[in-house]
Amino acid sequence: MKLAYKIKNRSTSFLRKAFFSFLIITIIMTVLLTTFLTLTYLRTTNALISRYNDKLIAQSNYSITYLDESAKRLGQALYSDNHITEFLNMNEHDERVALLASRVIDKHFLTLKDIDSVYLYNAGLDLFYSSRSGERKSASEFSNQAIANLLTDKDFVAAYRGRPIVASVDEATQSANVCSYILFEPGATAAGLKNAIVVNIQTKALTNSIQAINRSDAVPETSFLVVDANGSILSMALSPEFGHDMSEVRALSRKAQELDGSSNQVRKIDGIRYLVSSSKSNANNWYIMGVTPVKKIFKDVITASIVSVGIAVAVFIFCAVICLFLARRLNSPIQAITKMINGEAPDRSDPLVSQTEEFQVILSVFESMKEQNSQLDKIMRETGYAAKQDFLNALLSESTTYSMKTVQSKLQDLQLDYIVSNQLCMCLFKIDNYSEFMSRNSQKERWALRYAIVNIATEITENYGKCEIFSCDSDKFVMLMDCDHVSQYKVLQDEVERILREIQWNTQKYLHISLSMAYSTMFQGLEHLPSMYNNMKGSILLKMRYGHGCIITPYMIDEINTDDFHVSVKKEEQLIEKVLEGDDKEASVIYQSISQQLYQYTYNEVLFSIVHLIYRIYSGVLSKMPAIKDNQDITLQAFLLYIQHAEVGEDIDRLMNSFLQKLSNEVTAIKNTSSSNDFLMQRILGMVEQEYANTELCLSSIAEKLRLSPNYVGHLFKAAHGQSIAQYIFDFRMQKLDEYMRNTKLSLSTIIEKVGLERNNYFYTRFKKHFGMSLSEYKIQLGQDIDRD
Repeated sequence: MKLAYKIKNRSTSFLRKAFFSFLIITIIMTVLLTTFLTLTYLRTTNALISRYNDKLIAQSNYSITYLDESAKRLGQALYSDNHITEFLNMNEHDERVALLASRVIDKHFLTLKDIDSVYLYNAGLDLFYSSRSGERKSASEFSNQAIANLLTDKDFVAAYRGRPIVASVDEATQSANVCSYILFEPGATAAGLKNAIVVNIQTKALTNSIQAINRSDAVPETSFLVVDANGSILSMALSPEFGHDMSEVRALSRKAQELDGSSNQVRKIDGIRYLVSSSKSNANNWYIMGVTPVKKIFKDVITASIVSVGIAVAVFIFCAVICLFLARRLNSPIQAITKMINGEAPDRSDPLVSQTEEFQVILSVFESMKEQNSQLDKIMRETGYAAKQDFLNALLSESTTYSMKTVQSKLQDLQLDYIVSNQLCMCLFKIDNYSEFMSRNSQKERWALRYAIVNIATEITENYGKCEIFSCDSDKFVMLMDCDHVSQYKVLQDEVERILREIQWNTQKYLHISLSMAYSTMFQGLEHLPSMYNNMKGSILLKMRYGHGCIITPYMIDEINTDDFHVSVKKEEQLIEKVLEGDDKEASVIYQSISQQLYQYTYNEVLFSIVHLIYRIYSGVLSKMPAIKDNQDITLQAFLLYIQHAEVGEDIDRLMNSFLQKLSNEVTAIKNTSSSNDFLMQRILGMVEQEYANTELCLSSIAEKLRLSPNYVGHLFKAAHGQSIAQYIFDFRMQKLDEYMRNTKLSLSTIIEKVGLERNNYFYTRFKKHFGMSLSEYKIQLGQDIDRD
């Protein structure tokens, strides 16, 4: 009891230590993950703010540039107008000129919505014109005295560099409504003043352009302020959440100089925290301030942080469960070892009672020893099976060179000594459709399946008694059964057929392989093994009659006719006639009447008769329709190839019907092309007429150009013209030779060359045979000089 208590305490201590060790590792991993995510989110936040500042600078530059360009384009457009320049340069006040200038300005206002008004100043007459009020007055009487004072100040005129002037400020909001761009005309009056065009632009255009850019922004709640160098608000666009606390707005505008060039500041307005950014990167030195709620900017970051914390907690909980599970699993080997020692199946789920590392080693040793023993048993079984198989195959094939005494000794060592003394029954198994079995499985798979068939048969016959099953060929297996305990063959026959059917059923069910089987009568003595095996190989061929999956008994051999089989000449002629008619269905019916008798004969006689019948049909059709030869050679070869793999009558019937169908279809196709033979003949005649001068012109060259067989072309031509192509070519050349000799004065050698002939002794012989006279006689008849070459 004390020992058990101590072991229990050690087990509990180990479990606790293992659990907390894993838990600490999990906590470290979780902290590292959280730290990594936090740093990533901080880096993302900094990048977001930097991008926000860069965007603010770009927007400010665009907005101010937009105002500058608008004012300058309008000023240049006005200066280019004759009526405007006439007003600016008139020496006496002229109402008509002022009216025309006002119309020009009104026309430009139609397309420029951000322009508030335009002033024209004639320095020579000291005359102002305002497009807003239409007034035309002197500087002292002009309504906008701020602009009038600037334009009449020669120091200002000399120092002005084109920057906009804030002309008016709303006292309630301290926001400027208009900024003025002054465009002086070159030259000056005697007093040092210049003619000028003043373009007044509404400052709200600054914020309007920024708002237009930010319509698709992810943070549309940003408020914008445009502040000049003096802290005056030129324009602003405030979001609804800003609260419109103008005191705070004015305070922010005054802080613009402090914000410029420094980092962003977070300020609280009406209890809401805002991120305030400022930029002065523009030509006018104006400050662009962006005021955005902090929660809007960091919304995604906060959401991601919450999700990350949730993930970290979930990972921590999951890892804690895994740690507890692993701690318990590491404590289990001792129980498994104990049960293995006691011969029981180890249960790894029970709590165990000792250190882990040592017991893991012991458990692995036990398992390794068990696995090695299992492998050793397997090797011994396989080696024993291979030795038995090789030796028994040598006995069946009579290839062994051992003496009878040595054979008996080896059989005794292999525990097969009953084969020498007892009565035996031999069974032969054959894999059906072996060619398909070969194509469907690789070499290793075929070996494994054959081994599986032997195992199935061994398990089924182990209750029978002494029995040995082995593979004797790539598609065959032999089973030797000890029949010494059986007194009547009828009892043995029933038992053997029951075992064979069970083997067939299990092989089909588990391996999807069909087996045909044959068994013998009882015999005794080693000397009968080879002859009995040969008889079994002959018996299994009877499956051609009985089909796949059959069991062939010794008595079925008596039902086979061993005489020669002959197909009647009448049946052969009927088959040939139906094929020539293209009626493959009727030809198949005639063949079925032959096959019903054919399968009552031996396997060799069946194959011989089928091949002979095929040859007779093919020869008969070929004699009536020679064109079939060039199109059916491949079909005939394929039939002869496939017939070698035919195992049952169904295979032969299928091949025979396919052959008859293809042959009939080809006959029909040739008949249907008879109308095209005339066209083919015309092509041949045309080729002879065009190429008769070519000495290479012959049947083979013509057939090659037509892409047809020479035999087929020669047969068609002779059937159509009653002579061969070679004879027709020669006759045509002789006809041309006659025309040349009658109508030209060319030499004979030239004429012979032109018609594609060769001048030799054979030419003179054929000339005399064709014309019925010698060449000399032919020339005398034409009245030509005999000596002319």
